[in-house]
Amino acid sequence: MNNKDEILESIRKHTTRFQDAEEAMDYQVQLPVSELSSNELLDTFIQSLKAAGADVIETERDTLETIIVFLGNNVRNFNKPETREEYGASCPLEKLDKIEHLVLQGNFGVAENGAIWLEDKDLPHRLLPFITQHLILQMDARAIVPTMQDAYRRIDLKETGFGVFISGPSKTADIEQSLVYGAHGAKELTVLLVSDK
Repeated sequence: MNNKDEILESIRKHTTRFQDAEEAMDYQVQLPVSELSSNELLDTFIQSLKAAGADVIETERDTLETIIVFLGNNVRNFNKPETREEYGASCPLEKLDKIEHLVLQGNFGVAENGAIWLEDKDLPHRLLPFITQHLILQMDARAIVPTMQDAYRRIDLKETGFGVFISGPSKTADIEQSLVYGAHGAKELTVLLVSDK
């Protein structure tokens, strides 16, 4: 038996086989629960976001509007009903393309990589996080899970038709290691971590 056959045989031996899809759904891998406190989760999340190139602002709910105004001219806050109405489902793409700064609501964050989960209910248009130049994600500072495994457990695919994890501004690098921001999304990401202190 050659190396390839040995590897494939080992994979076959260690693969769980299910009789049907229902049995597969009942099978859950028990992963270790994180030992991090809520403060440690928040600190890890902030460090992960900064490592990914995002700016992080911790703010209290009563100063949130002031912070948003400070972040740029003509910031479109999609957490406000009037903005959602103005940029509703029938809004022409040319109008969306002119949005330079926009605020969207993040559902929760992931400490290990700084990813923030957004889904349909918070996105009148799926392309919003990708078409703007300066993306601002607002989220509850307590809504942080330790790992991606924890994040996947929180997502109910029966309740949402679309969702995306965003961590840092869009960037790509070529073989010569030239880093380009805004290649397929926002050039800048600012995360507003909101608390009720």
